[in-house]
Amino acid sequence: MNTFKNISLILAFLLPLSFVAQNDSKYGETEDEQIRCKEALSVYKSYKKQKNYAEAYQQWEKACAVCPEKVQESLYSNGAIFIKSEIKGTIAAGDMERKAVLVDSLMWVYDKRMELFPTTTKKPNNRCHVLGRKASDYYRYFKDSPEIANDMFKETIDCLNANSSASTLSGYYVTSFYTMKAVNKEDKEAGTALKVKMLTDYLMLIEYINEATANAKAAGNDKTLKGYERAKANIEKTFIAIAKCDEMVPVLQASIEANPEDFELKKKVLSLLTGRECTENDLFLPVATAVYEIEPSAEAAFAIGMGYAKQTKLSESFKYMEEAVSRCDSCSEQLYYLSKTGQIASALKKSTTAKRYARQILAIDPDNAEAYMLIGDAIAGSSGACNDGALGKRAVYWVAHDYYARAKRMDPELTEKAQTRMNKMSKQFPTIDEVFTLGLQAGQSFTVKTVAGCPCSGESTTIRVR
Repeated sequence: MNTFKNISLILAFLLPLSFVAQNDSKYGETEDEQIRCKEALSVYKSYKKQKNYAEAYQQWEKACAVCPEKVQESLYSNGAIFIKSEIKGTIAAGDMERKAVLVDSLMWVYDKRMELFPTTTKKPNNRCHVLGRKASDYYRYFKDSPEIANDMFKETIDCLNANSSASTLSGYYVTSFYTMKAVNKEDKEAGTALKVKMLTDYLMLIEYINEATANAKAAGNDKTLKGYERAKANIEKTFIAIAKCDEMVPVLQASIEANPEDFELKKKVLSLLTGRECTENDLFLPVATAVYEIEPSAEAAFAIGMGYAKQTKLSESFKYMEEAVSRCDSCSEQLYYLSKTGQIASALKKSTTAKRYARQILAIDPDNAEAYMLIGDAIAGSSGACNDGALGKRAVYWVAHDYYARAKRMDPELTEKAQTRMNKMSKQFPTIDEVFTLGLQAGQSFTVKTVAGCPCSGESTTIRVR
């Protein structure tokens, strides 16, 4: 029994030692190799903590020489930091030959990291994340070969989607632009194809950025959030450079003609045309209608409505605009849809309907000055409906003037627009004689009589004369 206890105690003591030794094996096969590796790692990391990257680089090279290549992923992530610091120094010194050697070493570090650590516990797609970093640095040091970095960026995004870093999403679009420009010099047709891809890629990238931004906000990560905001600004700046309406339409038209059954392409094209307010062309309405027929939505209905409005077919437009509003219950574009639909209703002399849409806007956003402008427009166009045989017809202009004045006070950007309409209303005010004939005088309070169909029935205003 005692012998058994002794053996158990020996095993209990030896097993942990065996486990430790097994863990240490990643530092080397022999105890001496393990000690030298650990020391080298410790030394370069101590210099890194001091931000002495020049000395850290020298000690890091020693660690690379004595440690097994798969000792730690940080060996390669730290190596990239040190090498880029060295590159910066060689550029300042004008040593382009050493710079080339260091850049080659940097690319090797990324390749090794991807080869040895393609997946990790925290990042199952670790290779894709590292490839994005490599792409960014490749483009930094090889500006003349944007297509190579672009291929790397694309592979990263195809792998990570909305989990792609801000620099990857931005870098992909920028390198796409310069790749397109380079190709276009040699082959116009190929360059046009790349331009089409850039137009549709824009929507994909913005979708990913919006998702990543929402995630960053939810996590309270301000640094990451700002990174995605900068990336979005860079992408939009590049997009604006290529997305001029007159250039965009023929390119998109050719793309749809080449892929007439591609519904997703048509959806992207519709979003592009709508977003750029590029609606006065022969492509917009057919695409909007094609999308709507297969996938009715608020966006598609609104697009068709705006298309008809541009052609001054207001009755056809209004039908689709109302559907867009009905389908857009609390959607992000709700206020915009309500405003545009109200404007078309006003243009159709549907004054009561226009006012109703304006009130819906104010129920959501009480400080919306444009809604008060819309009410003013609706009332100004309804003088005939408010004619009570006395001052009712003229009173309409007082009330409309009141709403324009309110909008002007609320939003300085509407000052000129509101003042122009106020001046028009003032010209329609009654004369002193007209007011006097009815036993009234300027400055008195006046309540508009209730008349069926009059959008300002019962509203109070102040008597004014021209």
